[in-house]
Amino acid sequence: MTRFYQSMVRLLVVTLVAGACSRDVEVREGDAAAVAPGGAAAAQAATDPRVTAADTSRIQGNADARVWLVMASDFQCPACKYWHDSFSEEILRDYVATGKVRFAYTNFPLSQHQHARSAAEAAMCAGAQGKFWPVHDRIFAAQDQWTPLPDAVPTFRKIAIEAGVDSATWNQCLVDDVMMPLVDADLDRGMSGGVNQTPTFFIGSQVVSGAIPASRLRPLLDSAIARAGGASQP
Repeated sequence: MTRFYQSMVRLLVVTLVAGACSRDVEVREGDAAAVAPGGAAAAQAATDPRVTAADTSRIQGNADARVWLVMASDFQCPACKYWHDSFSEEILRDYVATGKVRFAYTNFPLSQHQHARSAAEAAMCAGAQGKFWPVHDRIFAAQDQWTPLPDAVPTFRKIAIEAGVDSATWNQCLVDDVMMPLVDADLDRGMSGGVNQTPTFFIGSQVVSGAIPASRLRPLLDSAIARAGGASQP
């Protein structure tokens, strides 16, 4: 399959779920390990260490944790921002910081959101400098500011600099276009894993679609941890 054909198929599928930036909740079977970061950068790792650094930078938590919590998200999705603002702190505090789960962000930019792909690229280029999460947080915080702009990249540049990235290195990352294959690999894994709206959460062997509250996410996490034989220590 040619890269052009892959891109067209990807665009079609993402367009079909373009209305799926939602707060609805749906639970079904899935595989968090299959969609987690780690393998997407392998092809480019030998020639561009920026990709490897970015791929691992969006993972938080104890590397020995037995359960993955993987979020497929879109920076321009209002429901994704809602979940981030309302529930992420609790989950990070009680499950990630305590060593119970590994948490990872994967990109699923929807075609209806004109700046979603450039936002993903901005965050991943910051990740190449170990600054994915500070930029991730700032992009969501400023979502209402950059969404209506004709060109959001200057805003993303300002956000990245405020987060402490080296501006010239970040700019060069965008010019070199090294992160888009990683973003596309996230999309491909997400589609194969059954993502049908954003945000979608992969928790062990289950998938939860929608901006699910922490109170409803907790039982699923606890169940996955129990099935995995308990949590590793932080």
